[in-house]
Formats: sequence, structure tokens, C-alpha cells
Amino acid sequence: MSYAPIVLFAYNRPIHMKKTLDALAQNSEATESILYIYCDGPKANCNENLLANINEVRAIADTESRFEKVEVIKREGNYGLAENIRDGVSTVVNLYDNVIVLEDDIVVSKGFLKYMNNALDLYKYDERIMHISGYMYPHSEELPETFFYNVTLCWGWATWNRAWFHFNNDAIHLWQTIESNELWRAFEKFGGERLRSQLADNITGKLNTWFVKWHASVLLNGGYTLFPSKSLVQNIGFDNSGIHTGDQNDYFHAQLAKAIEVEKIELSQNSSGEKAIRSFYQNLNSASQTRLSKSKIKKTFKLFLISVIPSFKKLFEDSVDFIKIRSHLGYNVKLTPKTVLIDSLIGSYTYVSQNATFKNTIVGKFCSIGPNLISGWGVHPTMGISTHPMFYSLNKQNGITLSTENKYRESKLITIGNDVFIGMNVLILDGVTVGHGAIIGAGTVVSKDVPPFAIVVGNPMRIVRYRHSDDTIEALLKINWWDFPPEKLNEVEKYFFDLENFINNNLSE
Repeated sequence: MSYAPIVLFAYNRPIHMKKTLDALAQNSEATESILYIYCDGPKANCNENLLANINEVRAIADTESRFEKVEVIKREGNYGLAENIRDGVSTVVNLYDNVIVLEDDIVVSKGFLKYMNNALDLYKYDERIMHISGYMYPHSEELPETFFYNVTLCWGWATWNRAWFHFNNDAIHLWQTIESNELWRAFEKFGGERLRSQLADNITGKLNTWFVKWHASVLLNGGYTLFPSKSLVQNIGFDNSGIHTGDQNDYFHAQLAKAIEVEKIELSQNSSGEKAIRSFYQNLNSASQTRLSKSKIKKTFKLFLISVIPSFKKLFEDSVDFIKIRSHLGYNVKLTPKTVLIDSLIGSYTYVSQNATFKNTIVGKFCSIGPNLISGWGVHPTMGISTHPMFYSLNKQNGITLSTENKYRESKLITIGNDVFIGMNVLILDGVTVGHGAIIGAGTVVSKDVPPFAIVVGNPMRIVRYRHSDDTIEALLKINWWDFPPEKLNEVEKYFFDLENFINNNLSE
């Protein structure tokens, strides 16, 4: 049996990384396994302590010799964890057709590699199985040795090239697909709005992660995950040393499984496994709700202060002058008075002028929104006996309904790209997509899709011209400057009216 390659992703935690390597090396299969270590590089203006840790991680990687072969890939700059994993997994899985993946805070038991390799070999031709998890949540259920569940988990995992081929890195496209197919319940499955919030934050620019996109990709392709009954993996990163992990012990196992036998089982969701996972997250969410209740008390007290002491209003005006329901904001977003957000996302650095309303809308980064915008408010069927929702909707718009089900989709997602300028008094109809860099003139009714960098006006809407030539538009769409890290945004200011040099400098990288 040939063993799957192992890919380890590391950055600046030498102590964690050494524990990960030491545990992995105790697997008997290690000496016959190829290990790839991807070491991320320093960020701009990296301080001396952090640089020392990065260099120590690289030194540990260079001296590792307990595997059949060790390949060390040292990034010159900082890729970030998401891009490092996406690129590294893609490279290795394309070479070997399968891969075992670890991060530098994952400690495994002695039976980890045997379990992973047996599962990869046993299910390699079953395209419905897309992910193998080495971790299982703490639980008290009686479970079979292995079971299937259609939720992925990324603490010590494995996959095949045939499955990773479906990985979609486009968070907006994933959101659109989940929304249009009404799959939010399946997507969130057990974690409340935890996963939806992660995907939203990847759109608004608040996060740049890979796992939630992989989870969505597996779901949208009807994939399943194989879980062990007991965990073969411990995550030691919940000590405030990681970027996306805090200090908590909810996921901790007092003891890991020494071995898990892998035998072919029927592909169906195991009810006991589902119960164990749901129970874990119910308990976790209950603890979170307790913290939220305290936050709610503080908010109520704040509103009380505003009501009895008018001078407090100015102090808290940003939190009371707009309405935000099931919506998410990126960084440095400015919402002015009388803004209403319902089921919407607003990207980083976007500002919204007063009296704007968004419903079921994604707004990109760096957008400039004029006053009195209405973006979506729902649609009515035209081919029925009536257009009134009391006959087809459960939402009781007038207080009652005669319908026993939702017979018609009443809202369609609107997507507004990055760097879009929208003038005053604009109406955007449900289901429309506005491309990156577009300009919407004042008073326009946007009733159909707007191409990138188009300038549109009027009712009916018409394209009057494009901001740039076709070649320039194509180049700007390749560069995607709106996704630059903060430290690189000064290039946009530096070359603001010098598009030729800006494009040449960025396409040559």
C-alpha cells in the first residue's frame, strides 16, 4: 500500500509545530510517508519577535528527517493561511490524487495515519464521499467505529483530487447558490448562524478563510464526510496563539483514540452521530447565548440612558440611527441615519448615505451609495388568480394568511459588486447583479444586470458608456485591487490617475 502525502501548514508557532511533528512521527506509517511543510512568510512591517518565530519554524522544518521524504516550501511573502492552504493542497493533491492535511496546532494519535490512509484507499472511487475527518467532537453517544455526516471538519483531514476539484473560492457565488436553492438550513446544520456569519465575513472583507468555502462546496456537490467514533486529533491552538481561535477548552479531549478500524459502511447519515454533533453545538450555542444575554442587557441599559438623558444620544448615535436585521458589515463601513439593512451584507470601506434601504442584498467593498436608495423589497407572482400574498405566503403581510405553504419565492438576491458608485434616488429591483466598478446615475431604475465598469442612467435603464477601454477593464478585473490587503491599498492612491503603470506593476507580479 502506498501512503498518501501529508501536507503541514505552518507560520509562526514553533512550539506548536514541534508538538505536531513529534506526534505525527510516532505513527508507524510516518517513515513511509512524504511530508510537505508549507512555511508562510512574514507580513510587511513584521516585528522582530514575530520574525524570529517565523525563522525558528523554518529551522525546525529544515531539520525534520523522520519521514520518507520532507519537502519544505518557504513562502517569500505572506500568503495568509487561506491562500497557503488553497495553493498547497491544490499543488500536492494534483500530484498524488489524494492528500492528508494538518495545520501547525494539530496533535494526532498513533493511529491517525493508518485511519486516514485506509479510508482514502477504501472510498477512493466513491465520488459522494469528499472529505475524511480525523477529529470528532467530545460526546457520550454510543457510535459505530465510523459514520457519515454531510458536514466537513478541518482539524486533521484528508481528501481526493476528484473532490478538491469542486472547491470554490468565490464566497459570493457560494452565497448566491445557497440562497437561490434555499439551502441555508442544510448549510448551517448545527451551528446556528455560525457558518453563515463566517461566509458573510468572507464577502464583506472581515475574514479571509478557506474552510467555510470548502464546507459550502462539499454541500453544494452532495458530498459526505467520514467521521471516526472517537477523535484521533487534538487541536492545541485554543490558547490565543492562532488567528481565528480564542482561549477555550470546549473542543478538548482527555484522551484520543489509539486506533479506528475502517470498514465499508452504507452511505447514509448516522442518526447517533448527528445527535452527538448537534448536542455538542447546542451546548456550545447555549453558552454563547448566555454571553449574548449579557450584551443585550448592556444594550437595553444604553437605550434607557438615551431615553432619559438626551445628551447621551449623540454619544451612541451610530448604534441607534440605523436598523440592522440579520445583516453583516465589513470593516470601516459608514451607515448614515435612517439606513435599513435586512438580510444584507455591506463590504469593507463602503459608505451609505441617509435613508437607504437594503433587503436581501450583497454590497461589495469600496462602494459609494447615495441617499434614498431602495435595493430590493420583494416580488409578487403575476400568473396566479391574485397578486396578494395572503393566498401564497406564510409571512402574513396584512396580518393573516389563507396559505398553508410558501408557494412563491418572494425575494431574490441582489448583488452589487466592488467599487460601485450609486447616485441619489436609485431603485434596484430584485435579482439584479451590478458589476464591479459600475456607476448608477441618479434616479435610475436598475431593472436588469449591469456589466462591470458600465455607466447606466434612466428609466428604462440604458448604458451610456463604459469607464475604461475593454483591455483596461479586463486588466482591472484580473487584478481585483479591492481584495488587496490593507498595507497594499496605498498603491491605489499612488497610481490613482496612472492606470497604465498601476496595471503593469500588478499584472507583472
